[in-house]
Amino acid sequence: MDTYKNPHLSNVQKPVNPNFAPKTNQERPVSNAPVLKIIPLGGVGSATKNMYVYEYGNDQIVVDCGMGFPQNSDLGVDSVIPDISYLEKGSKHLLGIVLTHPHMDHIGGLPYILPRLKEVEVFGGKLAIAMAEIKVREFGIQNRMTPVEGSLDLGPFHIQLIHSTHSVPNSFHLYIKTPAGNVYHGSDFKFDLTPIDNLPPDLGSMAAAGTTGVDLLLTDCLGIEKQGYCPSERTLVHAIEDEVRNTAGKVVFTGMSSSISRFQIAIDASIKYHRRVAVIGRSVEQNIEAAIKTGFMKIPAGVLIKPQQVAALPAGQVTLIVSGSQGQAGSAMHRLANNEHRMVRLKKGDKVIISSNAIPGTGNDADIFDLMDTLYKNNVDVIYSGTSENLHVSGHGYRGDIALLARLTRPKSIIPIGGDLRHMMIYKDLAKDMNYDPKAVFVLSEGQSVLLENHIVKEGPKFETKNIYVDGLGIGDVGTVVLRDRQVMAEDGILIAIVPLRKDNSQIAGDIDIISRGFVYQKESKDLINDARKEVYKCLKDQKGIATDWGFIRKKIEAHLEKFAFDHTQRRPMIIAIIVEV
Repeated sequence: MDTYKNPHLSNVQKPVNPNFAPKTNQERPVSNAPVLKIIPLGGVGSATKNMYVYEYGNDQIVVDCGMGFPQNSDLGVDSVIPDISYLEKGSKHLLGIVLTHPHMDHIGGLPYILPRLKEVEVFGGKLAIAMAEIKVREFGIQNRMTPVEGSLDLGPFHIQLIHSTHSVPNSFHLYIKTPAGNVYHGSDFKFDLTPIDNLPPDLGSMAAAGTTGVDLLLTDCLGIEKQGYCPSERTLVHAIEDEVRNTAGKVVFTGMSSSISRFQIAIDASIKYHRRVAVIGRSVEQNIEAAIKTGFMKIPAGVLIKPQQVAALPAGQVTLIVSGSQGQAGSAMHRLANNEHRMVRLKKGDKVIISSNAIPGTGNDADIFDLMDTLYKNNVDVIYSGTSENLHVSGHGYRGDIALLARLTRPKSIIPIGGDLRHMMIYKDLAKDMNYDPKAVFVLSEGQSVLLENHIVKEGPKFETKNIYVDGLGIGDVGTVVLRDRQVMAEDGILIAIVPLRKDNSQIAGDIDIISRGFVYQKESKDLINDARKEVYKCLKDQKGIATDWGFIRKKIEAHLEKFAFDHTQRRPMIIAIIVEV
């Protein structure tokens, strides 16, 4: 296996991006601290937003840079990214970001975080790098990205990339060796011995790491609630083929946009039953393009057609691969279901195959069910894991897979990652069954570090972190206060009072406007609106003198209206008073 050494940390020469100018060996102080610090900035206590800092002396690497998905209560939020304040405030040298696989909860934060870490190079498998490049180039980001096979040397970190299997090809675990000890970073995985790409997990290298020595194992734990071993992706082939064969009209196949293996199965089945394939949805188009470019999808010439060609073919000769399996508003699948797509229409006899489940922790099941209901209303058949077996399997190992990884790597200590708190706590029970001391299993929260010193793991200091919300073009400008305001408006509406006041004597100088949005319907609640207007007059009747503090008067009006609204309706709308100076 090849070892790639960062050209900026060795004498190897590679083409250098002119915008990329990290410090050379001569400029960097030598690390001599015997302690490795590991800080999860995401990925513990939740199944998404994975990001882990490894720090030895003055040197750091980061493993993964994912995004999270908003909860239903995060109104208006598009995504959530890790808080990298620790990386920005420190005086350390970040030598690189290493990606384990190309799912959005592991690479989706890059477009938002790389602009703040401008000189950092990104490494990973061929597919992860190809998909990550697509994401960041759309944002005009020029950080250099380097595909790596075998191993990678970054300062004091010797990193071996060990092939694992997941629900996306070209996934890796990382065996990280440092002077302080050795860590096995076992990101999302299952032991799929018959994967679609015929590249099974490298069990030999996993066992070899255990023989060499693993002081600390970080291990995926999301599937730990299920007994046994997670089924192979190949178990889906027959069910998907049957659905394609038995469909008279168009086949619409949707899954997570990075479900390369699933798309390959659907395309192979379409070829077998003489269907042409159109890909609809930007994210799916880009990911399939990246998978073809890197050799992880193989599609014969003449199979793929453009969406605008669909109408010219008989429905029974067409398969659509579509993004939007989570029912996201505005997605290609959402537009198709609502007959809003400009090139393709679904009709009776067409069939939608949904080969995915809700993203853990997002609570978006309702969106998916709404999508299905819309399709049913339009007489389109829907097939999903709830109605047909073997249309979806998890990418996360079950209890047997998780135990096997620990047996292969034989760690002294363990940190469960990539799951909610309950999954992490259940892992402690599994570790006890494997004869581990409960004190050797660390259940961490975001920002809670561990220290590896002389091959011994102990809990380190806690670093403050928070969710960084991405809302449209804004990053981090939506906080808990804004979300709370949005929640109030969503539940009880908003009541606005526009009050003209004279500056010379603070008296009301015209009509007061009361505007209700989501609180009460103004046309049918005229008495309540008039009473609110009278409440403002009453509030200001004793106001005299030259106004020096409009803010005080505004808060006074808001306090009176808040009490009025609750007394009359038992609701607490957001109250906004606007003073118009006359």
